Amino acid sequence: WLKVPFALSAPATEAMLATMAQLIAGTLLVPLCLGTDGCARKWLAASADVYARWATLILLLVSMQPQGTWAEDLSSVCFHHDQPNVAISQEIAEGETVYKEINANQTHLFFYSNFDVAIMNKPDQFRKLIINLEPCRGIVYLFVRKTRPCHPNPYSCINIKEGDEQRNPLDCTWTHFMSEIDGSRDGMPTFFEVPLSSTKFYLSVFAVQKSEYTLTILADTGAFPRPGNSGRITAKQTRELQVQIDWDEAVYTPTGTTTNKRYWVYSSMLLNSDSRTNPALLMRTDKIMNTVCGLQNNTDRQYTTVPSADCVEGKCTALIDPVISDKRYIFNVVAESERGYRMAYAGLIMRTDWEIMRQAASDEALQVVGVLAGSVLAALVIIYFLILKIFS
Repeated sequence: WLKVPFALSAPATEAMLATMAQLIAGTLLVPLCLGTDGCARKWLAASADVYARWATLILLLVSMQPQGTWAEDLSSVCFHHDQPNVAISQEIAEGETVYKEINANQTHLFFYSNFDVAIMNKPDQFRKLIINLEPCRGIVYLFVRKTRPCHPNPYSCINIKEGDEQRNPLDCTWTHFMSEIDGSRDGMPTFFEVPLSSTKFYLSVFAVQKSEYTLTILADTGAFPRPGNSGRITAKQTRELQVQIDWDEAVYTPTGTTTNKRYWVYSSMLLNSDSRTNPALLMRTDKIMNTVCGLQNNTDRQYTTVPSADCVEGKCTALIDPVISDKRYIFNVVAESERGYRMAYAGLIMRTDWEIMRQAASDEALQVVGVLAGSVLAALVIIYFLILKIFS
């Protein structure tokens, strides 16, 4: 007698039926009598009770609907969900980091929901959501829609077909906010911190080329490290085979949720053929050195780790040796919180340049000294022979 437009598991079905039985019991038979005010009052009371129970039943059915499913048919509207190069939507949990490989012109769909009352009751300035997309290799874009489907449709504004390439951000449908798709930040991570003004978010990740990426969604923003001084790192060569790098401690907003645990220090010597393809990117899309997974992919291991207790007055230092003179190196740091979340600094490229002085003065100075010394020696020899001639 009731058609449920979605599937429920066996335990959920039993629980729903038991609750329905309790709600409906005694309400289907409404006393029907006419002619007396008392009977009419009983009938109205019973009718009101029936309506109240049915309203409760409807709310129960809605609340038991699995997240990410909808009773209405959206296939005609969200037609891009059914395209062969679009993956089935995957739910991502609060605080979870997923790693994915994706081919060119493919799209991965994700769904995130949050009904945590404690988070919803936070002040506006702290009730935010972090969405962090980090490419490990390749070029990926993030598109986000909140509240209700469809998922964002990257194909409405991006075409990577050779000879017909186009990218128009204004044409992206079902999208509230998105990565820069004009090519200026290809290979760069996309970090959003947006107001948590909805309980549901629908995300699409689109790949321009074969890529690998990680995606993290976190409403407990105070657990995520933010590199100090905008992620800047400084470096100087202290000895012939030694380099010192310095950085500011990571910070947290709001404070009090967690603290820094340690820093991962990475060092990698560059080849002569290595060059940057984008001023905003460290290095290239096939060798990304300013994301956590990119550093892990392009180095054998970290050079060292620095416990947060070793930092003094908000400043941290690491010594890297040995290094080879007249070579280019990439140095970078990854901050890790006690909650296990990591964030990479901006990193830097440095050429080692250490000269060993093997003479006391410059060549010009030595030439002058030689000329003067020769002149003095010649004068002494002449005087010596004059003396010998005089006294002989």
